[in-house]
Amino acid sequence: MAKDNYIVGHLYVPIVLAILLMVMIYFHRYHALKYLYLINLFCFILAVVGYLVLIRHPVGYDDPRLWIQAMPFVFLIGISAGYFLSIISVTAFVIEQAQRHIWAKVVMGVAGVTLIVLCIIGVFLLIQGILSLKSG
Repeated sequence: MAKDNYIVGHLYVPIVLAILLMVMIYFHRYHALKYLYLINLFCFILAVVGYLVLIRHPVGYDDPRLWIQAMPFVFLIGISAGYFLSIISVTAFVIEQAQRHIWAKVVMGVAGVTLIVLCIIGVFLLIQGILSLKSG
């Protein structure tokens, strides 16, 4: 497991995000958003378990058990859904907290400014790429 180049994105980040989701569930334990967080947490648990099984039993290994053969798909669906739902969960958490707390309004403002700056940089790089193709 120590020689895996993708261990950070496949194991450590989902574990950290699962801990963050548990904290978010604690803050919204009486709110309907807790179900979104629980589904997201379930996806990360599936992804982590799938990753650990795949490390133990590589994909090329011909195993007659059907659940081992389905594990790559379980892992991919879990990690993809987990990352996608994490973006939605954190955004929903910050927006809901912004209704009551000033720190969330500041986070939303910083995120908005960052998004605008990244869009401007993206348009600038697009224009530079088009100009370099035109001249070259």
